[in-house]
Amino acid sequence: MVVSIGINSMTPLLAAFTPRTLAWLDYVLLAVYFSLNLFIGWLCAKRKQGSAGDYFLGGGRVAWWAGAISVFATTTSSISIMALPAMTYMNDWLSFGSSPSQALGMILTAIVFVGILRRLNITTVFTYLENRFSPGVRLLGAGLAVLLKIGGRMSVVMLLPSLALSTVTGLNVYLSICLMGVVTTLYAMEGGFEAVVWTDVMQVVVTFGGIAVALWYIFHGVPDGLSGILRAGAADDKFRMISWSFNATDPTVWVFGGMMLASAITNISDQPVMQRVFAAKDAVAAKKTLLTSTAIAFPASVVFFFIGSALYVFYKIHPERLAAGLPNDAIFPYFVANELPVGVVGLIVAALFAAAMGALSSALNATAAIIVTDVQGVFRPNATEARRVKLARRTTLVAGIIATGMAAYIARMGVPSLWEQYIKLAALIGGGFPGVFALGLLTRKASAIGVVIGAVGSIVVTWWVQTYTHTSVFLHGFVAVFSCMAIGYAASLLLPARDAGKKSLRGLTVWDL
Repeated sequence: MVVSIGINSMTPLLAAFTPRTLAWLDYVLLAVYFSLNLFIGWLCAKRKQGSAGDYFLGGGRVAWWAGAISVFATTTSSISIMALPAMTYMNDWLSFGSSPSQALGMILTAIVFVGILRRLNITTVFTYLENRFSPGVRLLGAGLAVLLKIGGRMSVVMLLPSLALSTVTGLNVYLSICLMGVVTTLYAMEGGFEAVVWTDVMQVVVTFGGIAVALWYIFHGVPDGLSGILRAGAADDKFRMISWSFNATDPTVWVFGGMMLASAITNISDQPVMQRVFAAKDAVAAKKTLLTSTAIAFPASVVFFFIGSALYVFYKIHPERLAAGLPNDAIFPYFVANELPVGVVGLIVAALFAAAMGALSSALNATAAIIVTDVQGVFRPNATEARRVKLARRTTLVAGIIATGMAAYIARMGVPSLWEQYIKLAALIGGGFPGVFALGLLTRKASAIGVVIGAVGSIVVTWWVQTYTHTSVFLHGFVAVFSCMAIGYAASLLLPARDAGKKSLRGLTVWDL
């Protein structure tokens, strides 16, 4: 979760800000990176893709460790790599509590829910909703997911890093958007799920390689390196990370406790994450996928937070190197563009592209899976496998074109505070829907009409909290999910399912395994 960060006013001794143009060697490295993505997509396209199961789940051929890396790439984007360092650059580590909360939430998902969903032998999580409730609830969930992915997340994931790179390198915004959109759409369309996973693996290697090189240069720009950063940061209280306050407006231990519970429930409704669970060869491999992704994500978040603290110390020592009027979210790209040598800049710009493209490709493949499985599957259940694969490729292409076009359009319009607006809108419209899954999995009383009322009610409650309270943004997901559960359960008691007590719930709740 990214929070709004103010404008930097660290010191009056600021240099005039001028973007640094990339050198020819940087462009060569970027060309190699984009070509490698297309090559992996071409290789995967030559593998067996005769059925929707092959196209969306890799035919069970994807190794669990590759799936784990892909989960990490799916849930991380270049927005995080820029925003988390910006957060600790300006403030402290109080928001770090979101990382262990999300890690514990993923562990709960693996332990409690994976076994149930794996037994159903499904491709998308929304198929569960039809088995548990009705086709209408399934279509509602699928529609919301597609709307939020195509209408928001994919375009935002492309746009924000493009804006930051344009600010500090002069790289054309529209060129960045088109490169990411076209290349990602091509390899995701041709290579399917396997291409998405294996490009994710490559992209994570590139991302961490770039970050490691950047940290090496930061360490060498600070006296005593790592120990010097730790001493200077601690002296300015930059590493404070725990608050036991009961104030719900701040990132406190209690706020993150609520976030952990919401995260565990939200994971089960996240198609890109659960697609890796369904693609594993068995339940044991599926659990290993999620647990290993957590083992990657938690230390990675430590690194992302630490970069900001390290940059704070670096520019405290070298204030003359800091530009006036620089947006805080661009602090890490600015350091890369202005402090690192030719070639290394290209590597780290590629790392920022890689982080964005990992999230984008997963969203494209998940969107195609939802359209083919949950829309065509309801209205044309007897479609041949060849037609399903053909529709999957067309859907990936269309979704990629729409997302790229929207990113370019928003860049032209100049919408302010885009990420914050998207986060609020996503929490408002779809943030409570994971509560529908929780009601289905954790209770026997939940009915189709009851959970729909709960989902609608959560929109009203979340809107009220966002509009009339100063509750921490980290709690909005908790409010949305648990208001859906509370309202949905009460409505289900008042309006039970017509076949209550007759329909078998075997394998559909934690009480009926």
